[in-house]
Amino acid sequence: MTTRRTRSRLAGNKRVAAICLLPLLAAACAASAPETPAAEDAASSGAASPPAGGPEPEHNPLRNAYFGDFHVHTSWSLDAYVLGGNRDDPSLAYRFGRGDEVTTADGRVHRLRVPLDFMAVTDHGIRLGEVHLCEDESDAAYDTPTCEQVRANNWFEMSRFEGRGRLPPDICGQGEATLTAGNRCYERSRHLWHEIQRNADAFNEPGRFTTFPAYEWTAFPPGYGHLHRNVIFRGDAVPEWGGSAVEMGNRPERLWEWLEAACTGDCQVVAIPHNSNLSGGLAFADSGWAPHTPEMLRLRAWAEPLVEIHQIKGNSECYRGLGTTDEECGFENRWPVCEPGRRQGCANAPDFVRNALRAGLRLEADYGVNPFKFGFIASTDDHQSLGGATDENDFAVKPLKFATGGGLDVIGQGREGAEWFGDRDGGGNPNNPGGLVGVWAEANTREAIFDALRRRETFGNSGTRIHVRFFAGWDYPADLDARRDMVEAAYAGGVPMGADLPDPPGGDAGGGPRFVVWAMKDPASANLQKVQIVKGRAAADGQTAEQVYDVACADGLQPDPRTRRCADNGAQVDLSDCSYATDLGAAELSATWTDPDFNPALRAFYYVRVLENPTCRWTTHRALARVTAPPESDPGTVKERAWSSPIWYTPAAP
Repeated sequence: MTTRRTRSRLAGNKRVAAICLLPLLAAACAASAPETPAAEDAASSGAASPPAGGPEPEHNPLRNAYFGDFHVHTSWSLDAYVLGGNRDDPSLAYRFGRGDEVTTADGRVHRLRVPLDFMAVTDHGIRLGEVHLCEDESDAAYDTPTCEQVRANNWFEMSRFEGRGRLPPDICGQGEATLTAGNRCYERSRHLWHEIQRNADAFNEPGRFTTFPAYEWTAFPPGYGHLHRNVIFRGDAVPEWGGSAVEMGNRPERLWEWLEAACTGDCQVVAIPHNSNLSGGLAFADSGWAPHTPEMLRLRAWAEPLVEIHQIKGNSECYRGLGTTDEECGFENRWPVCEPGRRQGCANAPDFVRNALRAGLRLEADYGVNPFKFGFIASTDDHQSLGGATDENDFAVKPLKFATGGGLDVIGQGREGAEWFGDRDGGGNPNNPGGLVGVWAEANTREAIFDALRRRETFGNSGTRIHVRFFAGWDYPADLDARRDMVEAAYAGGVPMGADLPDPPGGDAGGGPRFVVWAMKDPASANLQKVQIVKGRAAADGQTAEQVYDVACADGLQPDPRTRRCADNGAQVDLSDCSYATDLGAAELSATWTDPDFNPALRAFYYVRVLENPTCRWTTHRALARVTAPPESDPGTVKERAWSSPIWYTPAAP
């Protein structure tokens, strides 16, 4: 049963130290700690020091929506430096994120349409030292053949060493990746880790623009694809550098073990997997690098409470034909389905987040721990020091350079290696502008935003700033979404997105919980078309299943009792000028909903997906600007969307 509303209400939103416990770290801890670099003049970098004695940021107990980007690369990342020719450092990235007009090293001028509320620069831990050694004219590495190739943007020279546990010996002083003083690249990375923290601290302005010390742990297991994580620390309590994915053997469990051992006391951290869609089937597979033991699953669940569901290199929610028939699972899928015997450069069922959520239900039944109880975020994975630039009509993709010399145009033709770097066969482009992190937090501060990450009160956007709230409770009134005190009552009588439903009062689940959802459009984008609830459930035979329900549809449409979907509302886009319908859809949608198929004996999860009316995809905008036809292999339009974190139901113990 569902109560639906279309209205305009803000619904509570006020604004549109090294610890050496592991054998892996023993050699590093035996070496002397790196000298902390002297503070750079804030004025010269454009940084703004936190205001001393200023007013305390306003706190809202019902929580505000804040938008940010947790996946931004600068010239400190090898691929950004070499493939994109990026020569802009983290200070420019932070200035851009907070809303400053910036001029990049190539002379282009950029400014965000709407500044970010928070941000983390996440340069790759892998090859961090190499890039800086190659830029340091005072270091002996500067004149080596490898460094000359790096500065000439020759990716393939460095890719011979990328991720395979090997180092360029002319730069690093040795060929094997170890945590020793003889590894000059590791030593330089330890020094730069302090610089990364100092940069984040210099730009942190509580109440206006919040920044976090962070980096990307970038693993490339041989024979597979990506096993990358963005590692975000809460504040000033940060451990000494523990090594990149290369020194950790490209094994995620070594990252989790290091974080548990090193991040203690006031230190708090989350590691966020991303690009599971490119993992070669390994990201959430039943058999992976780490053994499935209760202790390892517990460690993973602690270290990784979130997952990045969308970014520039594609969408990781779901893939039609790989565990689902959901018609909306064709959104920004990067690769075709794998043919038998192939794992890389194609899509595997274990690559996708919804399948991982379902697998987590099985693992919890078998081991008593669910390692895939993920909250959702999105981000950009920008490599131009321009995080948060997600507008389809202003996607500033820069050509990627290859050793053969040619640039990769954003609407170019397919070529060797293009499945990784941008082109589809036939001239299309699988990249997209990426997404944004949304959090519901009491204030725009490190503490409040990080606490929202930990409790998973987060949501992801595909690029526009849709607001979405999602609650569940056993005793909600049937019209809760229509009440002025909806948010206050929802918190008081239930739980928000990212949480577990408590046991029902009296132990009787009865007809099931009630769910309350509210969504509001981005005022600069198209109206909302519908709100859906995606359900996954365990089955008595140990398998899992899923169902998608339309729970609030614009324009007076009602779900079909058989398909549980509303008909399309008919909103169209004029591809000749990218104008779109403004008389269809809704500024705001809400519903109070009860699962008609609830079974109190079976584990389940529920999350919300909000869909906009269609608008032009970025490739169509770019084609119009160039007075050329869009690539035939690309969709001309896109249906922007947002995803809430799930809410989980677990039957009470007998």
